[in-house]
Amino acid sequence: MTTKRVGATPGGPQLAELTGNAELQGVTFLELHASLRDVEGASEWEPVDGPNMKVWYRAEDGQIQVRCRLDLRTEEARFVADALADFSVSGDLPSQESVQSGFTQRIGVAVIYPYLRESVHNLAHKLGVEPPILSLIARALNDFQSPLSGSKASSA
Repeated sequence: MTTKRVGATPGGPQLAELTGNAELQGVTFLELHASLRDVEGASEWEPVDGPNMKVWYRAEDGQIQVRCRLDLRTEEARFVADALADFSVSGDLPSQESVQSGFTQRIGVAVIYPYLRESVHNLAHKLGVEPPILSLIARALNDFQSPLSGSKASSA
């Protein structure tokens, strides 16, 4: 798996065509976790530094899968929300990595992020702590990794 810094999102007609040909098939959660800071081992937590979100994608066989993992630590709790969006693509799937990563940045993350934000909010309420206010998508997007490892995205 290679890691890439998010830069300028490519545009162009191929990205517009891919966006028009892509259909969301579903969003699947891979992990939801929350724990209070006062539980055993919490002193080993890293310092509170705001949300950290990693994004991966895999494009093959007329399908693009986008995975986002949000890890957030507050003064009271730690939250992890990890989800995968499956898109089917009618027509040809562009082979250029720049087009696929552009789709991931513009469409995939925008689809998954509200699910992650809602999950963290719900987990905070269940723990009885103040729900964290999450930043805009662009600020939460720290690392961009490509492609998902393994033969199934859900096992990555």
